Amino acid sequence: MCIDFTDVNKACPKDDFLLTKINNVVDDAANSQMMSLLDYFSGYHQIWMRKEDEEKTNFTTPFGTYCFVRMPEGLKNVAQTFSRMSAVVLAPQLRRNILAYVDDIVVVSTHKENHVADLAETFANLRKANLSLNPEKCVFGVHKEKVLGCLV
Repeated sequence: MCIDFTDVNKACPKDDFLLTKINNVVDDAANSQMMSLLDYFSGYHQIWMRKEDEEKTNFTTPFGTYCFVRMPEGLKNVAQTFSRMSAVVLAPQLRRNILAYVDDIVVVSTHKENHVADLAETFANLRKANLSLNPEKCVFGVHKEKVLGCLV
């Protein structure tokens, strides 16, 4: 379903949370001996809307008027909100064995012997935050792969 949030986005102040620079993620991934690329299951929809903001996402169908209770795509600050959430959830690992850009997570290991432990730590942090991954879209234990559109 696609909803036009143009009016809401015009009224919404810009979130100044800085997104990670893509070239930093790609460069850091290139220095790893092994990596895994993780994909969130239903990405933004894992973030609950604040109750007072739900009505701002209302839309009408032939069956009635509804609003989102979880964050939909198309809102002005979804990338910043998701990045902030990832920064909080994965804080102990960021820049050590995790690279994150919005909803893309790269688990990087400087020594391949540590990769399983690095993944276990990541899964534990995601589980604590009640976040799910889509195993069909995850790539585990590779030496080279496309990261954010660049072959690493």
